[in-house]
Amino acid sequence: MNIHIKAIVSALVFSLLFYSKSFGLNLFLISILVVVLVSTLRNERSLSWSYTMAYIGTAIFVFLNPSDFTIFVHFMTFMVFVGKSISKKSSLYLTWFLGSSNMIIASIANYMEQKENKANQTEKKKLENSPKLYNRIKGALAAIALLFLFGMLYRNANPVFGNLIGQVNLDIISIPWLFFTLLGYIIFLHLLRPLNAQELITYDLAQNNELQKPTEIVLISEKKKLEGEHTLGSMIFIALNFLLLIFLITDIIYLLQHTEITNSGLSQSVHQGVYALMFSIVCAIALILYFFRGNLNYLKGNRRIKVLTYIWVGLNVLLVAFTTYKNYTYVETLGLTYKRIGVFIYLLLTLTGLLTAYIKVAQLKNFIYLVRTNIATVFAFLIVSAAIPWDKTVTWQNLNKIDQPDIDYLISLGDRNSEQLYNYAKNNKSKVNSETKKRIGEKYTDFLDQESQKTWQEYTLYQFIKNENK
Repeated sequence: MNIHIKAIVSALVFSLLFYSKSFGLNLFLISILVVVLVSTLRNERSLSWSYTMAYIGTAIFVFLNPSDFTIFVHFMTFMVFVGKSISKKSSLYLTWFLGSSNMIIASIANYMEQKENKANQTEKKKLENSPKLYNRIKGALAAIALLFLFGMLYRNANPVFGNLIGQVNLDIISIPWLFFTLLGYIIFLHLLRPLNAQELITYDLAQNNELQKPTEIVLISEKKKLEGEHTLGSMIFIALNFLLLIFLITDIIYLLQHTEITNSGLSQSVHQGVYALMFSIVCAIALILYFFRGNLNYLKGNRRIKVLTYIWVGLNVLLVAFTTYKNYTYVETLGLTYKRIGVFIYLLLTLTGLLTAYIKVAQLKNFIYLVRTNIATVFAFLIVSAAIPWDKTVTWQNLNKIDQPDIDYLISLGDRNSEQLYNYAKNNKSKVNSETKKRIGEKYTDFLDQESQKTWQEYTLYQFIKNENK
């Protein structure tokens, strides 16, 4: 089937699913359509099934929990999926760039390329472009437009004809709908005829993750310079290790104090620990990248700076552990919030960054390895995080594990926790004042009204469960 026909049909499906609709079941259905369309081009492009499943999986997450975060992650995954369909083996950052730029400028770039290569086109390619089919499509669109225009004119000239036209429901045909459908056509046209970025793809595939080993002649010629860097680096890492060790010892003393730590003191300790960790990690990565950027990795007698670097990484891991414990204690005392969840995620990503920094030194990896690995890690964490209904999780944790939960904060969250708050207020009348009950009731009523007005395209798991329970 011609690409334009596929794009037009897909655009009509796109309009049916999304025009004046919120996200829900429609996002899952369109993701299936996208995968099927791209798989029909398997002779030209091969799918990465792991990223395909991630793309469909995030659409399922939106169906289960339609929050702003899950929708954001889904569209990020869509861009990566498009990029992977263009170049399966490219790095994640390049595939995301390819997917994002493809959705914006693919048709313009392809038009310019076709214009430049027009003189070199073969007769076979001209036949593949199916000019007859293009003419038929143009003729059909022109005929429809003229029928609509003259139909409106003749409607006022003949009452019988006007009554006949009046019985035809043309409510779906509107200027916003036409523009929306045109947007769908452009999206699917870009998907089926992607941007040609072969130079970028070739350059990325040519980059290895390993450092290039120098010859003995190079090492001998740079020996004095490398020995100077080795001495400088060793002194810097000794000083930083000593300072970080003192900080960790004082942190242990602080945590083991018998006197009760106040909530404000614990909060300040967590925040200062995160700030110290951020600065420490930036310094660690910058120093490791500088001293282990090249030939120092292959200098004989570089064991000292490597051991000091491993100690530095290990001490930072301890700093991550202590900060994690303090944040956990903070959550256990005052409850879960998005900022405290963010701290946990940051600490986990920091741990991954430290591990990749260690691997970079131990296995002689380069800067490209760090970029590729850490971006892939962040992407994986985004997908895993999208699978968790955070509003409900935060609400459950605070209502069930905290003696005096911050109800105002829970009310300020998204509407997915409305039922939890409503049931809590109903079952704990003595703990919730009348003003708070009123606010919870209004939130719950608004949530029910919003959910009851959704059409089948917008359905989520909530509608299916409610319909089964009726």
